[in-house]
Amino acid sequence: MKMKTEDKNNMPKVRIAVIGKSNVGKSALTVRYLTRRYIGEYRSNTDLLYRQTLTINNSALEVEIVDVCSCDLARFPEEPIYWADVCVVVYDITSKKTLAHAVELLQRVHQLRSQNQIPLVLLGNKADLEHLREIEEIEGRTVAVQHGCQFYEVSVAENSSSIYTAFDLLLSECRSVQSSQKTRKFSVSKMIGTLIGNNNNGKVIPNTNQGGTVVVCQKSDLYKSRVLKRRHNFTATASL
Repeated sequence: MKMKTEDKNNMPKVRIAVIGKSNVGKSALTVRYLTRRYIGEYRSNTDLLYRQTLTINNSALEVEIVDVCSCDLARFPEEPIYWADVCVVVYDITSKKTLAHAVELLQRVHQLRSQNQIPLVLLGNKADLEHLREIEEIEGRTVAVQHGCQFYEVSVAENSSSIYTAFDLLLSECRSVQSSQKTRKFSVSKMIGTLIGNNNNGKVIPNTNQGGTVVVCQKSDLYKSRVLKRRHNFTATASL
């Protein structure tokens, strides 16, 4: 049992924030990816946290996804964006205003994370409602290019394979960034240890099983430690 606990504690983790205007299908998208199930109607007045252990590139990965209940620009969700390692921005292809909203969200994310950019993907949901389409695919793709992110049109209702491709590629990209950062940190620590005669040799302190667990989260508990840690790291970096 002890070994299992240690393995879980050492398991790499990626945190995803799913944002977009109300009723674009954020919750249905998240549940579909994690559980392969579809929920047609879902409303919540609080952010929901989903936890799941997935297998990405033959390696176990702990994934946490926060489904932000509302992304009104007047109440832009700074905490989830500070908390997240990657971000999924969703719009509804049958509603032009949801794409305009997604553009503003992408701009806000870039501004907020200007010192530490994160991988992004733009998803146009409800591709099964072609007869109600207001946004052409090229419009969404153009927005994605302008903001340097991946783009997919998907249908959560019809279980598009692009849903899994989008999330899996995003997680893989994030893991590559995390591994690169760890390598750089180790190299810098080792170099400093050598320069000051450190005798520790630069020692640094360190999609198969579906059925994700849904947890109703309190924002103060969910984001506080992560936000404070990010701000502390930014302050420490800025002071060097």
